[in-house]
Amino acid sequence: MRSKGGTGFRAERVARQIYRDVSVIVDGLSDPRIHGVTVVDVEMSRDLKYATVFVTVEDNDNSVLAALNGSSGYIRHVLAEENSEMRGTPQLKFVIDKTQGYYERIEQVIKEIHDEERHD
Repeated sequence: MRSKGGTGFRAERVARQIYRDVSVIVDGLSDPRIHGVTVVDVEMSRDLKYATVFVTVEDNDNSVLAALNGSSGYIRHVLAEENSEMRGTPQLKFVIDKTQGYYERIEQVIKEIHDEERHD
């Protein structure tokens, strides 16, 4: 979990809580447009008013991302109900996590290099 502008203990704790809860909430959504979503990370703003939720989506389907962001108010409402001890529930923004594709590409290149070395 990450926080913008430094890593405060409270920001990390809030990010972990949001990560856990949003993962469960998204899995339970009945919206047929939202499918194949995995929450991979949460980044908090310094003031804890905004949370960027990084997700992976099957087939990089941007319509799923649009549906998630369209449902962010509802997800935030459920999050607030489940975490009444939280001082304020942050605004949620869902974005595609690009790091997974980056790591997959690195693995592919390494595999190709090893394959070439075996054939030389």
